[in-house]
Amino acid sequence: MGAIDRSNGGVLGVDNTSKSELVTNFPSSGTFTARASTTAVDVLVVAGGGGGGGGASGGGNHGGGGGAGGVVLTSGLTMPGGSSATVTIGAGGGGGSAGSDTTFGASPNPYYIIAKGGGDGGDQPRGGGGNGGSGGGGAGPQSSNASANAGNATQPQQSGVSGNDGHGNAGGTFGGSALSHPAGGGGGAGAAGSNTGPGGGNYGAGNGGAGIDVSPVFGSSQPWYLPGGEAGFFGGGGGGGGYTPYPPSARGRGGSGGGSDGNNGQGAPDSTTGNSGGGGGGGAHPTTSGDSGGSGIVAVKEPGGASGMWDLQSHYLAVKNSAWPS
Repeated sequence: MGAIDRSNGGVLGVDNTSKSELVTNFPSSGTFTARASTTAVDVLVVAGGGGGGGGASGGGNHGGGGGAGGVVLTSGLTMPGGSSATVTIGAGGGGGSAGSDTTFGASPNPYYIIAKGGGDGGDQPRGGGGNGGSGGGGAGPQSSNASANAGNATQPQQSGVSGNDGHGNAGGTFGGSALSHPAGGGGGAGAAGSNTGPGGGNYGAGNGGAGIDVSPVFGSSQPWYLPGGEAGFFGGGGGGGGYTPYPPSARGRGGSGGGSDGNNGQGAPDSTTGNSGGGGGGGAHPTTSGDSGGSGIVAVKEPGGASGMWDLQSHYLAVKNSAWPS
């Protein structure tokens, strides 16, 4: 055995082998228990995305994209070794419904985190997108006087780490002059939803806002990442509904991180990726409903440790929580 570095004032323990980095993910609800040697964790908490709004049956009116579930990404969160946190995964909202919250731990624990469910996309006759972790996009209105305001983001307004390290943005809105009344895109964790106009010109629905990339914290590859070019991204907004026979680009595209494309009035709604927090795409005239939002996810990273020693804080917390190995 090599020499032990005692310069940090550490304590030799019974279990003094090295600990490798450990990442635990929760696609469904459960309980996380920290290793005895853990003192702090990196945590990702993603709420369920909002469902897209439905397209009205007349007048060429289309539903707004659903807002992404709020995303909280925090590093170095203090969590005593051996302590546990209940994990509750929020479901994605059905078409026209908001997503559900995802929580890690329970208040008043200092490691409690809440990610707020995404707002639903606007539909008719309401018009406006719903508020949520990220806000839903405004619907294409039935008249120039109808309200089609975008939903606002509530994630940054949460208290403590949930707001300080929380991500959410507003949806996009109907500009009031585009032909065929396309709808705005849902807000994403990394960017706001687009207003009407992109891609399809005067007929174009808004794109969903992009999600955020968690790979700087969790690494370039994880089995629970989305496939392809969306790997590492979570919380993309849903695209707004557009209308065929206008250009295929008229429907809004989903934001990177699980957001689904808006509908173009033909066929069934797209499928939003589960465990992404992505917003559902908006529906389109004549009767197409909006897409469902994606469910949330939680991931926790515990750091590795050097061989041979427990640092004093780890020793103290392990003994305090009756987790010191024997």
